[in-house]
Amino acid sequence: MARRGLFGGLLTVTAAAAAVAGVAYLFKDEIRGTETYKNLNEKYDVDKKIKDYSEKAKDTAYDLKDKAKVAAKDIKAKAEEWKASQEDDIFEDDEIIIDGDFSDDRDYVSIKDAAEDVKDAVEDKVEDVKDAVEDKVEEVKDAVEDATDK
Repeated sequence: MARRGLFGGLLTVTAAAAAVAGVAYLFKDEIRGTETYKNLNEKYDVDKKIKDYSEKAKDTAYDLKDKAKVAAKDIKAKAEEWKASQEDDIFEDDEIIIDGDFSDDRDYVSIKDAAEDVKDAVEDKVEDVKDAVEDKVEEVKDAVEDATDK
């Protein structure tokens, strides 16, 4: 509820300021002809300050636009560089590439195939260890039975 009230108040103030600025723009020549405006202009140099701030705002806007263009070019160049580096990924084809003096007819091993071979070898070793442990367990059981019988 507070957000709606704050937003509504902000909208009201903005609309009122826009209306005042619109009326002032429509009647700017009449306003400049009044005695009050002439006195303020002589005292504070209003016209010169408005012109200076307008030029400064335009210059700042052009500078920001130029900086945004440069930043966009830099971002685009960096994105192209990252894209190119991803396209040149040495593991893209799932091959291990080894530099050195090797014959041209050398076979390359797929990473996936090498991983499967390692997995199979580990499974075989685990099975061998499991069998050896089971054999030792049986020997211990037999030894315990023999000791119990004596």
